[in-house]
Amino acid sequence: MLPNHDSANYSFPKMSCSKVFMSSSSAALILSCLLLLLVNADCSPPDYPIKCLHNNHECTITNIYGTFPDRSTCQVAGVVYPSSEDELVSVVAAATKIKRKMKVATRYSASIPKSVCPTDEGGHLISTLNLNKIHKVDKVAGTMTVDTGVTLRRLINEAAEAGLALPNSPYWWGLTVGGMLETGAHGSSLWGSGSAVHDYVVEIRIVSPGGPEDGFVKVRTLNESHAEFDAAKVSLGVLGVISQVTFRLEPLFKRSVTYMTKDDNDLGDEALVFGKQYEFAELTRYPTRCKVLHCIDDRVPSTTLGNGLNDFFRFRSTLVPSLALNRLAGE
Repeated sequence: MLPNHDSANYSFPKMSCSKVFMSSSSAALILSCLLLLLVNADCSPPDYPIKCLHNNHECTITNIYGTFPDRSTCQVAGVVYPSSEDELVSVVAAATKIKRKMKVATRYSASIPKSVCPTDEGGHLISTLNLNKIHKVDKVAGTMTVDTGVTLRRLINEAAEAGLALPNSPYWWGLTVGGMLETGAHGSSLWGSGSAVHDYVVEIRIVSPGGPEDGFVKVRTLNESHAEFDAAKVSLGVLGVISQVTFRLEPLFKRSVTYMTKDDNDLGDEALVFGKQYEFAELTRYPTRCKVLHCIDDRVPSTTLGNGLNDFFRFRSTLVPSLALNRLAGE
């Protein structure tokens, strides 16, 4: 969804549209690319991003795409895998005491920038891979408390088992709870509490470095009554390691999705109106075609027939033949 500003008068550059004719050689190349894609189709999850030479020491980390934008390699001295908040507290205290630099790594490291990499090779990583427990589901209150390393997929499934739903979320369910909060991950909506995952968080526990008088570590529980709560929810990791999160969920529902393509002539006037008309509305503009894809997305009762899956592909690593195919189609 386009951002919600006070004014709906968006200004988009106009482009002339023309028909594209494809040569026989281009058509043959596209057909070859399609066949190659069919042969190499694979549905496995991404590789684990951390690789170590010796028992969690002398490690490298990459991201979900397998490379950072600058094509460099991130090397770290080691990685630790706490499986409880107590273990996480011990790790942070020990690192703070000796002034060791540490960064937090998630299950798939789904971040394009190289922000997961410590500033020197002597730094260590704290992986949230094993911080993956569901602590409490309160059906009456509609709340759910989970560890920071729980994936979006598991959060959605566990909530559904209790008849609850997270109203808004990003497209890819391999993201972790902590990663989504720290980066402000969001869905698409102008309705209700908002489209960001952190809009549905009512409490967090965060482990931060402390002084000698604190045992070199502090554990804070923050909720809606604390002035710093909003800042802590989307802190980019600079305030510490989120250990647990409590969500306020809604009764389970389904979503009905319809796609419609229109010209982009009145996009500036239509964007805000469209966003207010449908709860999960989304617009995708294709400027070279002078078209806008309208995603008419609304909630429907959970008893509605059908169980579709939105198999979103835009942020996946992509085979070279597929990129070549898209480029040819655009030209």
